[in-house]
Amino acid sequence: MIKMKPRTKDKLYIYYREGKKCFYCSKKILYKQMSIDHFYPLSSGGTHDIFNIVCSCKKCNELKEDKIVENYQKIIIELFLKAVEDDFVKGEGLDISNKELKYLLLDTVRVKNISEEFIFESMNYRFYIKDSKVYKYNYVSSII
Repeated sequence: MIKMKPRTKDKLYIYYREGKKCFYCSKKILYKQMSIDHFYPLSSGGTHDIFNIVCSCKKCNELKEDKIVENYQKIIIELFLKAVEDDFVKGEGLDISNKELKYLLLDTVRVKNISEEFIFESMNYRFYIKDSKVYKYNYVSSII
């Protein structure tokens, strides 16, 4: 997998989204001290999506290594919904507007799959996401 550095705009967003604190220990950190961490590790199939990247102090990043936290799905959904709310997740090549898509995405309740792409589900839709872009969605009656 290719290692990518987030764009400055994305890195700033992540820094401010976390309140200028380490995502893990809540210690205040300066922007220049910020370490980027893939919350769901790349080595386990995680991606470079903005909702999978968190602000970390160097110590926590080293301690976490490639571990997966116990409640990762709940946290990924929270990070995803925040990114949707903040317009960092958009559709690409879809038959609905980004405004309509955002409305559907905000009902997301479950992570279906993580493996080079994320698949999220709401009560009636499944969303396929790569590089923070929804490239496909399906209506599925009563998924959950």
